[in-house]
Amino acid sequence: MSTPTVCIPTAGKGTRMEGLGADLNKALLPLGLQGVISHIIARFPKETRFVIALGYKGNQVRDYLAAAHPLIDFQFVEVDRFEGPGSGPGYSLSKCEAHLQTPFFFVSCDTLWDGEIPFESEHNWFGTAPVPREEAPHYCNFTLTSGEPVISGIFDKTQAPENTRAEAFIGLCYIRNCDLFWPSLKQDVLVGGEHQISNGIRALVDSGKAVARTLDWTDLGTAERFLRAAAKHQDYDFSKVGEFLYILNGRVVKFFENQSIVEKRVARARLNPAVFPPITTCAGQFYSYDFVPGKTLYQENSPAIFRKLLAWLKQNLWRHDAVSPIDFEAKCDTFYKVKTLERLAAYHLKYPGSDVASTVNGIRVPSASELLGQVPWEKLLKGSPAFFHGDLQFDNILYASELDSFTLLDWRQDFGGDVAAGDQYYDLAKLNGGILLAYDFIKKGLFAYAQSEDSITLDFASRYLSQEYQAILAEFVRAEGLDWDHIRLMTAIIFLNMAPLHHFPFDKLLYALGRQHLHNALNGPAH
Repeated sequence: MSTPTVCIPTAGKGTRMEGLGADLNKALLPLGLQGVISHIIARFPKETRFVIALGYKGNQVRDYLAAAHPLIDFQFVEVDRFEGPGSGPGYSLSKCEAHLQTPFFFVSCDTLWDGEIPFESEHNWFGTAPVPREEAPHYCNFTLTSGEPVISGIFDKTQAPENTRAEAFIGLCYIRNCDLFWPSLKQDVLVGGEHQISNGIRALVDSGKAVARTLDWTDLGTAERFLRAAAKHQDYDFSKVGEFLYILNGRVVKFFENQSIVEKRVARARLNPAVFPPITTCAGQFYSYDFVPGKTLYQENSPAIFRKLLAWLKQNLWRHDAVSPIDFEAKCDTFYKVKTLERLAAYHLKYPGSDVASTVNGIRVPSASELLGQVPWEKLLKGSPAFFHGDLQFDNILYASELDSFTLLDWRQDFGGDVAAGDQYYDLAKLNGGILLAYDFIKKGLFAYAQSEDSITLDFASRYLSQEYQAILAEFVRAEGLDWDHIRLMTAIIFLNMAPLHHFPFDKLLYALGRQHLHNALNGPAH
């Protein structure tokens, strides 16, 4: 078999993706733990030659492929016109002509299919699927001859005549007769203001050299369809705004809309290689590292392992370097008080009228603003300066039992702008929060939130040993001369801070849970 050549245009802005395409090129939107384009790449042999048309957020596509598929030598083509009249998949494809002078596959970056396809064929073939007649104007449609699946007509963005056998083009095809295809593609015919590949297909249809292959198709071309497909890969959307996680080809790849987060995270990882995985690539809005063997502490834990973890963290993570008390207190003020007020303002903007007292699981709890007015900020702002993780909960801690070793994942980029020194109390409170609220169960949708007027009911799955883990943590805190009530306050504030970063209904659960724990922490010591 000869080496297949595949062209994937990624230049378009993805306007039908609505807000999903605001931060990320649509070809990189994650399905499960892989970008859409990776799902496409995986459907072809390893030796396949890929030609990628770049346009809107093209650097993201280039950087993602370098991080996620380092062994593939991609040919990138810059597309100068990727929006407005005359743009479109046909124009993007035409810019790749010099690299596609042999038979090739064309794959739209918003289409997936199930089933085998031939990687060599004597025919030009086009993937098709039946669609309801009322949806046909959204697609390029083919009429097919009775009996054999030869394409007899093409109706782009319009319905085929009634009483004809018709199917929609799914954005996957094999072009064998390049000599016919390329001259026809260059015709200055626009459909819906865009240059479509139907210009080139028409010449193949007119010559009788185009056949259809009906395939099981997943259309990812609109926000609604993409979200429907994504829901099949997860129980609950636990993602945060402006960041995405990918795991493939033995690598973990992280994307952040804010490029400075990438730079700071990489810098922090290199400050303490004893606890973080070595960074393998860093480019633009992406960084990656080799997949680390082991299980999270949600997957494998025990009181003995947890005690061992705390000793390891004390020795390897929480290095207490000298810092200016005044500077550190100012950073704590920014990180705790200012950030909390800003995030809750965003939450209250999202849910107008939510800053009120309510009953949570049968207990009357004051409003968030009233509770925050009672917080002894002068106490919380003292802190315990140390090198820190910043999101230290069981899902971000790997334990390799065969090596008896720990590795920390998904660390925070800074503390009030400082990449070196943070607050040990923050890490301890994050640990406590992850014991109280098992995030792996949340990701499986094992929680419930219900509200009737001003009465809220919360419920979520927890582990049988969670109280014992919390007792071990409290014992460690007190042995270190630290204040457990400080951690209780901080845990509640962390829940409140998390709420605006997540989707409904988990955001509302976090907000109510944070108020509940803050009310308890302000009204008496821990038992």
